[in-house]
Amino acid sequence: MQKRQFAVSEEEQALRLAGLRVTPQRLAIMRYMKGTKSHPSPEMVYDHLKPEFPGLSPNTVYQTLHSLEEAGLLRRISMEDNVYRYDANVEPHAHLVCRRCGRVDDTNGYLEPLLHELLAKGSASTSWDIIAMDCCFYGYCDDCRERPDALRGE
Repeated sequence: MQKRQFAVSEEEQALRLAGLRVTPQRLAIMRYMKGTKSHPSPEMVYDHLKPEFPGLSPNTVYQTLHSLEEAGLLRRISMEDNVYRYDANVEPHAHLVCRRCGRVDDTNGYLEPLLHELLAKGSASTSWDIIAMDCCFYGYCDDCRERPDALRGE
């Protein structure tokens, strides 16, 4: 009798390696985060997954995002006014944040070598064990910049 082999998804494998229990909700959150470049807020994650999981609560989404961040599977982007967005790309990279609409984009990739250098220099210049850094540039996205009511320096 031949044993049946089941394919394990990348997200499921990541959860197991992080020591997290694999649940349908965690898998769905991981898949959504890996498949988006929009840097969603917890509310955006909840709104996206609620139709698929009617019993899903906002608290479950918040706790899961926090657990995934603690496990190193997600990166939390601290915005202004205690607003957080999440990113599945945990490598050091910078973000562009629109002050009008809140859109968050990754930079074009040219800054990453500088960020790695800053991280290394920061670690070499202190007794701290520096493991991460945040770098956000604030301004106006293409859509908001074209709006007549987009005031500079808000």
